[in-house]
Amino acid sequence: MARVTCEVVIAAPVEAVWNVMQNPSRRGEWDFRITGGRFTKEGYPMKGAAFVTTGRLMWPYSFEMEYLTVTPYRQTVVRLVKTHGVPVASGAGSWTYLRDGANTVVRTAFRFELKQPWRFLFDPWLMQPAMYLVTRRSLWKLKRLIESKKVPFA
Repeated sequence: MARVTCEVVIAAPVEAVWNVMQNPSRRGEWDFRITGGRFTKEGYPMKGAAFVTTGRLMWPYSFEMEYLTVTPYRQTVVRLVKTHGVPVASGAGSWTYLRDGANTVVRTAFRFELKQPWRFLFDPWLMQPAMYLVTRRSLWKLKRLIESKKVPFA
């Protein structure tokens, strides 16, 4: 099972960072893997709410996720409900937001497990470092987007 943890400091209030990150329709603005997203159950982050994100690396894929825990402006925890187009068997993750003066520290942690036979061949020796680099790149893109102030936060 691959586990990935990353952190980034963003020069913006936690509310602004939360509003961008917790809106699935904005995910493609900062996560280069994602081409679209939307809520499928409820319309905002809350326990039991669900969302889907779609993307394309070498081929199209999607992840259906469900919120397990939501503490506004502090943390969200999600679990993977279903995947299409990728050999991921299970997964879960969290986003934690820490106020640091005028800045926000965002910590993301997730784990996932590939389906067989992919698990034996690639997980975690290849997938963990690859997903770390991909996640790090997306967090830096998020930082640049929010700090540029070109995009409204509401």
